[in-house]
Order: sequence, then structure tokens, then C-alpha cells
Amino acid sequence: MNRVRTLRSAVATTCLASLLTAGTLVGPASATELIGGPLLAGAGVIEHPLPTAKPLPKIDADTWLLADLTTGDVLAAKNPHARVRPASTLKTLTSVALMPLLDRNTVHTATDRDVRVDGSHVGIVSGATYTVWDLWNGLLLPSGNDAAMALADQYGGAPKTVEAMQTMAHQLQALDTHVVNPSGLDADGQVTSAYDMALIAAAALKIQDFRTVTSTKSYNFPGYMPKVGQPRKTFKIFTENRLLRHNYPGIAGGKTGFTSLAHRTFWAAADRGGHLLVVTLFQIHEPTERAATALLNWGFANRTALTPIGTLVRPVAANSLPSTSSATNPSVDTSGTSSTTDALGSADYTGQQSSSKLPLLIGLLATMVGVTAVVLRRRTISRRSGVRGHGRHAAVGDSRVETSATSAR
Repeated sequence: MNRVRTLRSAVATTCLASLLTAGTLVGPASATELIGGPLLAGAGVIEHPLPTAKPLPKIDADTWLLADLTTGDVLAAKNPHARVRPASTLKTLTSVALMPLLDRNTVHTATDRDVRVDGSHVGIVSGATYTVWDLWNGLLLPSGNDAAMALADQYGGAPKTVEAMQTMAHQLQALDTHVVNPSGLDADGQVTSAYDMALIAAAALKIQDFRTVTSTKSYNFPGYMPKVGQPRKTFKIFTENRLLRHNYPGIAGGKTGFTSLAHRTFWAAADRGGHLLVVTLFQIHEPTERAATALLNWGFANRTALTPIGTLVRPVAANSLPSTSSATNPSVDTSGTSSTTDALGSADYTGQQSSSKLPLLIGLLATMVGVTAVVLRRRTISRRSGVRGHGRHAAVGDSRVETSATSAR
């Protein structure tokens, strides 16, 4: 029996090494392929450090992922495909879907429908006018759900916006994501995953307007409509991204979220030494800034001492990602923000490998399984007793779709 256990251990070790070196598919994945690579099926912490790597910090969050957006490598993760409530991090997908389609200089007249939405508000007033650029700042800085509804109305309504967001999620291969509303408010069936949010963040960071807004600490938002002949007053709104507010080195963007069911959710990206790292966290049970900072610091310090555990897949089509807006930036207060450039370049992640090694890997696995089966069968015959086997459960988490009317921010 000891020899059988030894063989099993050797097979498992060889299979793991083969999976780590063989790469993953970079194009559209079929229903039988786990997006990003087979190791990402794990339900616990997944990492593959070299001996020179420092220990991974302990993070009190149910699911998270750390990836290098410059190469497409997933560096470490915990339960990355678990489907969880997104809260207002979903507004990132709202931005990816609508930002390239709405002229930011267009003027929107707010309605009662915009104002009466649940949850956090930037302070839109029914009947008042706002540029689309005002609304993007109201959406992404204080995470206004009224701004989300106003942008959806400007596009043609919430149902049309949800359809556009879901279509974009499919194009990005964010297949864990299901959209119900444009704000991230808790809703039955509205879910995403740490892996998907990394794909969505990567797409958002390709849009210069998104980078500009999410690198902005404060913005002068229009107040009530003035009396005739009087100037319109404004009031300051501020980002909720504490990494930006506290000048985290290289900060390039991010989005917060919170509901009573989703708890704290967050993603952030930072650019250092020619590499843009992103961290996505959900169901965070410790200070958000501390968790994100710990993972980003560890990633930058150990990036070259890690074997990737998977990859961020490319969109289904080369032209699926939105293009950068060509409109001129209005004046915004960006004091203290990062001046990072778009390290993502094109949609092609240079670190992704082709699938040419997959046939060899399949053959290797088949041979190992065959050898194991023969040894076990011989052992069974000689001992005239059954050999107890075990299967591997590739959990991807539950769907947490309780009904709630709690706010998203």
C-alpha cells in the first residue's frame, strides 16, 4: 500500500508541474474548459512560489485574485471563480460597456427615476442638467447609484444597459458574471467573481477616460440649478479609493463596493517597474486598504519568484474591447494622482502561451492514469480486496443570491 501511495504522490506532483508549465488557452473557451487554467478551480489559496519568494500574507477575504496585467499572469488567488455579490465594483462593467458609447459632453436632464434609486447618491437633482462627464465622476468617485441610473437613462434605459453590460461580460469571457442592474445593488442572481473582475478591470484600464476619473481624488460636482443670471454652485465629491487618497505608489485606478450582503468589495491596480498589477477582493473581513496593500506589495516584491497559476484570457474577438474616447478632457482636480501610462497596450497579453502543449499534456496525463490503474488493479487482485479511490472536487463557490434591498456604494 505504501508503494501505491508513493506512486499516487508522484503522479500528482508530475501532473501539477505539467499543468504549471503547459500554459492555458488564450482564445474562446468551451463549456468544458475552466477559464484561466485548471489550477484556478481550487477553492482555497492557490500559489506556486519559488524558494526565493517571501510568504504570502494572510488575507481575511472569502475570495481574491492577484494578477499581472502586463503579462496576463495570475500570480496567486483564493477561490477565484467563486460567484459572489459584486456591490459597486460592478460599476466598472457599467463603465466598460457605456463609456465608449456616450459622448461625455452630452447634457443629461435628470428625472425622478434617477433620483429615487436606492443606496448611495452623489446628489443629482431631478430636473437639473449634468454632462455625461459629471455623471462618470459621480458614478466612480462617491459611487452614486443615482449617477448609474442617469447614465443608463442616457443610454436608453436600465434594461438596455444591463443587456450591454452582459454582452460585454461575455466578450471579455467573464462567464461567472450575471448582471441585473447597472449600479451593483444587491439583486437575486447578480454575481461576479474575483477572476472576472480582473478581466473587467483590465478592460476598464484600457479606457483613458476611466483612468482619468479613477485617478481623480476630488471633483466639483454641479449643485442646484441657479436662478436666471446667477452662476451655478458646485460641491466637492471625493474618491472612496483609500489607496489613491493615501498616495499608494503607482496607483492607476480602482473601485470600491459595499452592501450588507456583499460586505466590502474592492479592486485596485498599480504600475511599477513596467508592470501593472491588479488585485480583486470580495467578502473582505478586514480593512480593505490593508488587504489590498498587502497583496500588491507582495506581488511587486515577489513577481519574479512566482510560477503563474493561470492566465487572464483575452476577449473573444480582437476588437471586443472598447476604444479610448477621443473627446477632450475637461478640467478636473487630479492633485496627487499617478501619471502612469497604459501599460496594457493592446489586448494581447504577452505572457499567455498557445495551446500547442495541450495535446502533450493530455497524453502525459492519460499515461499516468493508465499506469496508476494497472498498479492498483494488480494490488487489488493480489490482496483480493478493494482499493478505495478518491475524486477531486473542483469547487467554484456558491451563488449567494438572497433577496435584499440594501444599498451599494
